[in-house]
Amino acid sequence: MKDVKRKVVLITGAAMGMGKGLAGLFAGDGARLVLWDLNAAELEKTTAELRKSGAEVHPYLCDITNRTQVHERADQVRKEVGPVDVLVNNAGVVFGGEFLQVPEESMERTLQVNLVAYFWVTRAFLPDLVKKRAGHIVNLASAAGLMGVPDLTAYCASKFGVVGFSEALRLELRRAGLKDIKLTIVCPSYVATGMFEGVKPPLFSPFIPPEVMVRKIYQAVKKDKVWVLEPASVKAMPLLKAITAQPILDLFSDLLGVNRSMRNWKGRK
Repeated sequence: MKDVKRKVVLITGAAMGMGKGLAGLFAGDGARLVLWDLNAAELEKTTAELRKSGAEVHPYLCDITNRTQVHERADQVRKEVGPVDVLVNNAGVVFGGEFLQVPEESMERTLQVNLVAYFWVTRAFLPDLVKKRAGHIVNLASAAGLMGVPDLTAYCASKFGVVGFSEALRLELRRAGLKDIKLTIVCPSYVATGMFEGVKPPLFSPFIPPEVMVRKIYQAVKKDKVWVLEPASVKAMPLLKAITAQPILDLFSDLLGVNRSMRNWKGRK
């Protein structure tokens, strides 16, 4: 999508972090923003900041895990703003800890926000893209959707799910001849948004500044790229998994610090 001027861009989890950063980049090129979030105070603050810069912003409170509410808000967006051109499934949560120690409610919340909600939001807006035979979907996955990380079982499961969902959906669109509906899958290592506070990033994979990551995502949308893998160590991950024996891969992860990176996770306060 070379030009986003006057395009309707909907971003979930848009009040803070990378969602807010992406909103700023789309706004800078003249897109019409639809921002969804559950945090009313932060959503109001972000909306005010973007409007001050001259952006057209339409904020909506929405619990994306509530399928009925998602479809109600989607109908509201169509009536008040118009059909969406770019959908960014960005909202996510993290709960670290060993599998038997993480509360079951936290595990369920992780899967609902990070994966199942992507189904509901995409189903709500994909028919509009199909009708126009054009558009772009961005799904925020993770490097933890390509390789398991101890103390991140539910998060890894959710992000592996996002990768599988995205790949399958892209191929369905391709089979249907909808070549102008693009899909981008984003798999970064740890991003310094606060969600991974306390984490010790692996060697050669330092925390990625959010402003750097959102710029890479935005450029991928502009260039219709399917994958955004960051940093270089994540780019190498699929090949390493394919050609390396599992004991060696485990040892490699130990030496790099991947397998102990989450031990002191605190998360966003």
